[in-house]
Amino acid sequence: MKGFNFAIFLTLSRVFIAPIFAFCFIYSFHSSSTLIWLWISLGLMCIIELTDAFDGHIARITNKVSDFGKLLDPLADSLSRQTIFLSFMVCQEHIIPLWMFLLFLYRDGVLSILRTMCAYHGIVLAARKAGKLKAVVQATGAFIVVGICIGIEYNIPWLPSRIWGQHLGFWIMCIPTIVTILSVYDYIVSNWNIIKKMAVSQMFK
Repeated sequence: MKGFNFAIFLTLSRVFIAPIFAFCFIYSFHSSSTLIWLWISLGLMCIIELTDAFDGHIARITNKVSDFGKLLDPLADSLSRQTIFLSFMVCQEHIIPLWMFLLFLYRDGVLSILRTMCAYHGIVLAARKAGKLKAVVQATGAFIVVGICIGIEYNIPWLPSRIWGQHLGFWIMCIPTIVTILSVYDYIVSNWNIIKKMAVSQMFK
């Protein structure tokens, strides 16, 4: 189809696939076919991450880079990733606690607000490598958590379901949590002069 933007299609697909993942993952713990639903969940996560990896590349090679795509991509990333984390929190195993989910959620929310406010005033906040590292570590952690759930269902003897009363996935997600906190610190410190200038101009205009 002439004019069809496949990159935008891939980006949007994450928004629609994420809630399907949530259903499959949460339902898996209530189903008699837990492993089947967990494997489906893992497959859906693979699709989400592959679309994230390739949508920008496809946009560039097809000359379909657009302002809409630049805005949609981080939003789709955040929605899909937070939906996965929400699934970890509300599932029967309660893999991560509320405070951890809120930390992931508020990190994305606060930085999105900062970017939007700065863009409105014609100010561009510098992108940081810590942000990309955060995305990779969060995705890796999520994959490992689902993999652990599958391993536990296979009754792998050296894979404990809980350590010190917490699901093994919780301890895995502690690493993305630390990286997420550090990424917020790095982002704010590196752009502090711009953020302060914008805040002051808004408060005393």
